[in-house]
Amino acid sequence: MEFLYMNKIIINTTKLAKYCPGIRMRVIKKTLLSMDISQEKKHIEYILSLLEKNKTGKRIDLRGVIVRRDYDKLTIESEKRVLHPDLQEWTLPPQGKLKLPDCIIETELVPVKSIKSVNGKIGSKNTVYFDMDNLLCPLKIRHRRAGDVFIPFGLKGKKKLKDVFIDDKISVYKRASIQLVVDANGNILWIVGYRRSNIAPITGTTQKVLKINFLSRTYLKKKTAISTPTTAPAKTSKRV
Repeated sequence: MEFLYMNKIIINTTKLAKYCPGIRMRVIKKTLLSMDISQEKKHIEYILSLLEKNKTGKRIDLRGVIVRRDYDKLTIESEKRVLHPDLQEWTLPPQGKLKLPDCIIETELVPVKSIKSVNGKIGSKNTVYFDMDNLLCPLKIRHRRAGDVFIPFGLKGKKKLKDVFIDDKISVYKRASIQLVVDANGNILWIVGYRRSNIAPITGTTQKVLKINFLSRTYLKKKTAISTPTTAPAKTSKRV
């Protein structure tokens, strides 16, 4: 099992397939139990059938649960979800942290001199920089919406967001959960964790720089675990 994401559990099918049928069944049963979902034998068998070859892209709708096979991942998701997530949006503070259910978005005004390029590129998939004076604020976070378009960095023309997802081979099932940073007019500035747009790039005339950083909850949990080592109690010597 890889991680728990709100009402969703993702299982690595490659690892699960290495175990005998009995253990596979127990893993699925315990997974459903942890999500307070019915563990009927026939439902477990339906789910295990998705481990077969050529089942990528298949989906099963059971009582209170949706199960999907996507390459080497088996996603089990409770149907108790937020209605119309595409209508939700959050305002990013000019400087500070925005804590969301699955991630943290940090914003900070930084000196131009502090920005370093790697192979001519500034930023990364999880960190982006914008010319603050060329942004329409307030900036907001939301999910995709019908008709969304995007101007990829380095290009001038617009592309449908759906086409960008296809080009980057982003799973159909993952697209709805991806966060987008948009400006006051709704223009997409950043497909969080994937691509930034061509809007407000850093240039030789830039004076104010806005840094936006993405931290997933999974990353934060791993970082906390690594930075908190367990130490054995000190041994005390006894005098004879």
